[in-house]
Amino acid sequence: MKTPAYTFTLLMSVLVASLTSCFTPRTIVQMEVEDSENIRWNYGRQVVRLKSDSIEAEIFFDTYTKKHLVFDVEVTNWSSREVLVSPEEIYLQQSDDDSPIPAFDPEFEILGKKVEASRREANSKNLAVAAGVAAVATVVAVAATSDGDNSNNNDNGNNNFTSVTYVGTNVAPPVPVAFLPPDMAFWEDASLRKTTLAKGYKAGGKVVFPRLDQYRSFQISIPVDGRVLTAHFRQRIFQP
Repeated sequence: MKTPAYTFTLLMSVLVASLTSCFTPRTIVQMEVEDSENIRWNYGRQVVRLKSDSIEAEIFFDTYTKKHLVFDVEVTNWSSREVLVSPEEIYLQQSDDDSPIPAFDPEFEILGKKVEASRREANSKNLAVAAGVAAVATVVAVAATSDGDNSNNNDNGNNNFTSVTYVGTNVAPPVPVAFLPPDMAFWEDASLRKTTLAKGYKAGGKVVFPRLDQYRSFQISIPVDGRVLTAHFRQRIFQP
């Protein structure tokens, strides 16, 4: 006859085995630059150098998340006129014949985060008001069921209720690389924002695309001042 201790041990073993079998290691993304590109190395990263007349750009693969590929892009203007750098116009393609996949628009993402935060704040205030109404209703009900001598004491004991405080996300980060999309701080402080460049000026930041694990190679194109600067990458996906 099996003892309760034996049965308990068996059940725990089955439970542990089932739990450990539920998790698999995350896939690893490795990015390499095509051999034909003009590159320089920067702390282990392959930086692609691009140039078209008076416009120069550099791009390298920075990191990834479960849903995003993050690249670093820097554009320099050597022309005699101002040029506009628009990150939402940067796009990714598997080849020239495929439909372009645009980069995330930081201004749109920031607006979306602010709208979401505003809605959360309104919901929090509505909950606070609802809690206050409920507290007042409780006080009225207690007063109605009590005699006149005790009503003041009951009313004084039920005026205070728990307040709901909303914590905002507009916090200055210690370093931009500490945040990744979709955090508000990433879009505000680390991403490449729409910028007008005068002669001799440059702008740089993170450019984000959705994860495309099915692509073994692709190209990223940077349109600036009527020119398109394109870099080619090879992607390798590892499943540990």
